[in-house]
Amino acid sequence: MLLQIEEHQLEGGITVVGMSGRLALGRESQRIENMVDALAKKGARKVIFDLSRVEYIDSAGIGLLALASGKTKESGGKLVVVSGSGRVLEMLKLTQMTAVLAISPTLAEAQAAVG
Repeated sequence: MLLQIEEHQLEGGITVVGMSGRLALGRESQRIENMVDALAKKGARKVIFDLSRVEYIDSAGIGLLALASGKTKESGGKLVVVSGSGRVLEMLKLTQMTAVLAISPTLAEAQAAVG
C-alpha cells in the first residue's frame, strides 16, 4: 500500500500529520517534505507525526523524520512521533533515532509531550 497522508488540527494549535501504509523513498516522501516546509512557513510549532498505521519504514523514511524534526526545531517548534509498536518502532530503535526524535506510544501521550 502506498503512503496515505492526512493532516488535521487539535486544540492548542497542534497539527497532526497522520500516515498509513509505507513510509519509503518515493513521491509520497516528497509530499511530506513539502508539507513540513509549509507547516514551518505558516508558523506551526506543535507537530505530531502519527505513524501508528505505518506498516513499513525504510532509510529514506527515517531520514525524512530526522529532517522534519530538524526543520521544526529550527522554526522554534517541536515534533513528536507516534510510533505505536512493531516494525516501525523497531527500525527507529535499530537506527538509534529514539535518541534523536521525541517518540510516544499513543496520540494522547504525544499531545501531552508536544503541549
